[in-house]
Amino acid sequence: MKEMVIQTNRLTKKYKGQTAVRDISINVEKGKIYGLLGRNGAGKTTIMKMILGLTTVTSGEIKVFNEKLKGNESSIYPRIGAIIETPGFYPNLTGTENLKIFAKLRGMTREDGIKHALEVVNLPYKDKKLFSNYSLGMKQRLGIANAIMHEPELLILDEPTNGLDPIGIAEMRSFIRKLSEERGITILISSHILSEIDQLADTIGIIHKGVLLEESSREELEKRNRKYISLEISNASKAINILEEKLHLSDYEVEEDTKIRVYDLEVSMAGINKLLVSAGIEVSELHLCHESLEDYFKKITGGEGIA
Repeated sequence: MKEMVIQTNRLTKKYKGQTAVRDISINVEKGKIYGLLGRNGAGKTTIMKMILGLTTVTSGEIKVFNEKLKGNESSIYPRIGAIIETPGFYPNLTGTENLKIFAKLRGMTREDGIKHALEVVNLPYKDKKLFSNYSLGMKQRLGIANAIMHEPELLILDEPTNGLDPIGIAEMRSFIRKLSEERGITILISSHILSEIDQLADTIGIIHKGVLLEESSREELEKRNRKYISLEISNASKAINILEEKLHLSDYEVEEDTKIRVYDLEVSMAGINKLLVSAGIEVSELHLCHESLEDYFKKITGGEGIA
C-alpha cells in the first residue's frame, strides 16, 4: 500500500465570501514529486499556505505524515521545508550570512548544515557576493538551500522556476529531481508551466478556478494523451457502423457528428479512407494526431488554455 505524506480532505478556503479553493482532496505519495498545475490565480498557492499554516482553513482536513495537522503543528512543521512566493533574504548580507541567521532561528545544531545545503544547490560557501548582487537563479537556489538545510522530509515549492531563463529552469528542474531521487525527499511543487510539470512530476493535480479537476500519475496521463487517427467525414454514425463491421474497430471516440478519433493504430489509414469512400461517405480530413497535455488541459477546463 502506498504511503502518503500529505492528504487533504475537502479542503476549502473562502475570502470575504469568495471561494478561492473548494473541496480539494489531494494525495501526495512519499518520496515522489507531486505537481499542482493550474493558471495563475487557480488556488495553488492558497493550498500550500493552508498546509503550512500561513492562512486559516475555512473547512476540510489536512493530514501530514499520517497525522492531523491541527494540534500537531509543533511536531510536523520542523520536518517541512518550503518556499512560498519570493524568498525573503537580507540584501546587504552574503548567502552564507543569510543562512546562518535562518539556522539560528530554526535552532539548528549541525555545524556543516549550511555548507552542505549550499553544495547541493551549487552555491559557494562563505562567498563575498552580497545577496543584492545575486542573479534571479542564484536567489532561487539560495531559497532552496534555506528550505533544505535542516534536512526536511517534505519540501513545498511554490513556482520555483518563475522568472528564470531556460538555462535556470533546466538547472532548477535538475536540482528538484535530484532531491527526490537521491535524497528521498517528498516534494509538492506548483507551476503554471505545463512543460515543467510534465517533465518533473510523478503525479499531477490539475487545479482550475479553485477546483481539483483531476489527479493522475504521469503514466496515466501519457496513456490517455495517446496517438490517434483523426477523421472528419460527412456522417460519423454511418462511418462508425462500417468501421465496426468491416474492420472490427472498438477503440474509438465520436467527437461530433462529423468527427471521429480512432485509437487503434494497427489499421491502415489508406484502408479506412478507401472503405469509407466506397461506401459513399465523404472524407474531408484524415491524419495521425497526438494529444498533448496542453490539449488535454484545454479539454477538461472547457477550452481554456494555460499561460
